[in-house]
Amino acid sequence: MRRGRKRPAGGEHAMLKEKTNRWFLALGAALLCAGLGAAALWDLEIDLALYSPGFLPAVLMEAFGWFPQYLPAVVLCVCIALDGARSMPLRAAGGLLAVAGSGILLYMGAHHLVKRGMSGPSITLWTVLLGGLSLGICALALYRSRSGGRKKLEFVCLWGTVYLLAGLAAINIIKAVWQRTRFDDMLTAAGGGFEGAFAQFTSWMQPFGNGGSSFPSGHTAAACSVFILTLACDVCLKWNRRRTLVWALCWAYVAFMALCRLVIGRHYLSDTLAAAFVMLLLYLGMRKTKWYRAGARELTAPGT
Repeated sequence: MRRGRKRPAGGEHAMLKEKTNRWFLALGAALLCAGLGAAALWDLEIDLALYSPGFLPAVLMEAFGWFPQYLPAVVLCVCIALDGARSMPLRAAGGLLAVAGSGILLYMGAHHLVKRGMSGPSITLWTVLLGGLSLGICALALYRSRSGGRKKLEFVCLWGTVYLLAGLAAINIIKAVWQRTRFDDMLTAAGGGFEGAFAQFTSWMQPFGNGGSSFPSGHTAAACSVFILTLACDVCLKWNRRRTLVWALCWAYVAFMALCRLVIGRHYLSDTLAAAFVMLLLYLGMRKTKWYRAGARELTAPGT
C-alpha cells in the first residue's frame, strides 16, 4: 500500500507550496531583463510599429486597468467599517473613506475617457460596466469572507495598501530622476506628424532626460498590484492549491496592460518592463518582512 506523504499544516504548507513556484518568478525576471535589453535597441521602433491611439481595449485599460492598485485600500476601509470590535468613530471614518474612494475611482475612470474624446453615453456605459464590475468583485469578496474569512481579507488588503504606498513612492521617485519624454507628447508637439517628431527621444538607460514622466509606467505599476491576489495563497488553502494559476493570470493582466500602454502611445516597452521589475522587487521584499510573515503564520496556525 502506498504511504501518503505527510503534509505540513497551516502556514508551513503555504510556504512550502510557494517554493515550487519560484521558477515562475525566475522566468518572469529573466524575461524582464531580456526585454529591457531589447528595448535599449528598439524602443522607439516598437512604438512606431504598434501605435494605434484609438484602440478601444487600450483606452479602457487606461481608464480602469489601474484600479487594482487602489481597490485594496477601499476594501480595507470597508472591513474597518464592518468590524464591530472597533470604535464607532473609526468605523464611520472607514465607511466614509470607502465611499469617497469608490467615487473618486469611478470619476477618474470616466475622466480618462473624456480626455480620449469618448461620447457621453459611451462614458456612462463603460464606467457602469467596468467600474461597477471592479466594485462588484470587491463586494463579492467581502460577502464571501463574512463567515470567518474577514481577518484574512483584511490582512491581504492591508498589505495591498502597503504595496500601493511603496509602489507610488518608488515609481514617482524614478520618474522624477529620469524625466523621459513620452512618445505621444513628442508627437503632439510636432503637430501629429512623424517626420522629425522624436528628436527628444532618450534611451531608458539615460536619466535626467528632456522632461516628462514616461519612465517607468505608472499604469503598468498599478496593474502589478494584482500580485496581491497571491497573498491570499499564503493565508487560504483553497487559493494556495491554485497558486500557479493565480500567478499566470496576474502576469497575463500585467502583460496586457503593458501592451496597451505601447499601443496607445503613452509609454515605451522599457517603461512598462521597468515598472514591472520595480513592483516585482517591492512585492518580494514585502513578503520577506518579519511583519508579513508573522501575520501570515498567525492566520494559518492550526485552529484558526
